[in-house]
Amino acid sequence: MHGGDSLSIDLDVVAATVGHDPRAAPILPVVPAYRELTTWPALYSWLRDRAVATPGIVLEEGNAVTSVTDLGDRAQLSFADGTQRVAAAVIGADGYRSIVRQAVTPDAPLARYAGYLVWRGLVEERTLTRPVPWPSDGGLWIEFVGGYRLVAAVLPGRDGSMEPGQRQVTFAWFDVHQEALLRSTGCLTADGHIVGTLGRGTIDEDVRSGLVDQVPQVWPEMWAEAVTVGVRSANVLSGAPIAEYKPQRLARGALAIIGDAAHVVSPMTGRGFLTGVEDAAVLARMLADRSADEPVAAVLARYEEARLPFVRGLVAHSNRISAEYRRYAAAN
Repeated sequence: MHGGDSLSIDLDVVAATVGHDPRAAPILPVVPAYRELTTWPALYSWLRDRAVATPGIVLEEGNAVTSVTDLGDRAQLSFADGTQRVAAAVIGADGYRSIVRQAVTPDAPLARYAGYLVWRGLVEERTLTRPVPWPSDGGLWIEFVGGYRLVAAVLPGRDGSMEPGQRQVTFAWFDVHQEALLRSTGCLTADGHIVGTLGRGTIDEDVRSGLVDQVPQVWPEMWAEAVTVGVRSANVLSGAPIAEYKPQRLARGALAIIGDAAHVVSPMTGRGFLTGVEDAAVLARMLADRSADEPVAAVLARYEEARLPFVRGLVAHSNRISAEYRRYAAAN
């Protein structure tokens, strides 16, 4: 679930899908902008708490799924501890390196590198020498400088506070110059598919030092200190190769995929999380309306028919945005 540090969110769509309005207690802390912003850790905690409190949902943690097999009218899961389980259906919401996708589309299991990565960080404002001079309701700050795309914002503090000095500062630094690093660290296959990421705690000090040296030339003073603090900290900075994946299918027998497991778009679209929530809403509604004699596999096939044209179009849109950014970066 932790795909980054911050995201925009449609509270109405989340309320309709989850069955609990995030504006009602217990509240999900957000920045009230043109589209609300929140942090991934806050959203994950809020969703997890809602799941735990919902009758009929059982969370099983600490045992990774290693493979999934379609049995036609059922599905089999294999776990890291060597056990197996058979279920009526498996819905994969397991991200852009999805295990379930490997079973749904075994001939095209991997997302492709879009030609750039994003350096991300989430910094406690109280660790800075002064608060960031950006209003709490200012939304996203976005700029293009020297071939880079820069995004920053202030977000609720861990306690939900929006008081200057108590907030969190997020930044995203889009960078086309790191393919050699991604290849040397095993994040990319020879043909340009993504099999890894530069997680927190894994980025070498010399890479971080090089980025710190660039901050004064790239980032304006308003954000420079927060970005510098984030880049210097091995436990804050991450580097995610931007993935794109246009699906050929979303279901196979008793298996289906949603969200980044099903379709992957650049964060520049602003649609990644929202589209995944919409997938879940459509599939949940179809399963709820299923007649007693309709096979689950038939419902999953109808889900694919309903969603596949839209999500393929969205990925095509993402491809165009990425191509435009690469052209801009090459010219600057």
